[in-house]
Amino acid sequence: MEYADYEYYVESYLLGRQPDIPESTFRYYEKQAEKEIDRVTFDRVKRMETPKEVKECVCDVAELIFKAERYGGSDAPGPLASYGNDGETGTYDLSRSVYTEEGKRKKIREIIEKHLGNTGLMYLGVD
Repeated sequence: MEYADYEYYVESYLLGRQPDIPESTFRYYEKQAEKEIDRVTFDRVKRMETPKEVKECVCDVAELIFKAERYGGSDAPGPLASYGNDGETGTYDLSRSVYTEEGKRKKIREIIEKHLGNTGLMYLGVD
C-alpha cells in the first residue's frame, strides 16, 4: 500500500506548483520515503489508514531524496567556497548541504519531525 500517490503529490501537496519528480519515477521515490518514515515511526503507519500528515511527509521526503540523487555529491548546490577565473572553476562548501549523505539523513529526520512530531507516531514508548 502506497502512502501517497502521484495525484495526491501534484494536486494536494504541490497545489499547482510544477512537480520536481516525474510521474514515471514517483513510485520509486515514494517507496524510499515510506521506508524512512516506517523506520522512524516503528512501522505504525503500516497498520493504519494513511493520515494527511503522513501523505504530506512522504511527498516532502520523496522530493528531498529525488533532489539529493539528482545533485549527487560534488554537483550539489551550496555556498561558493572558492573561484578561479583561469578556466572558470569553482568549488562549493558542502559541509552544510542537504545533498550529501549526512546532510540528507539529518534533513529527512527534520522533515519527518516537522510533519509527524505531534502525531504520536514517533513515540518510542508502549502504545
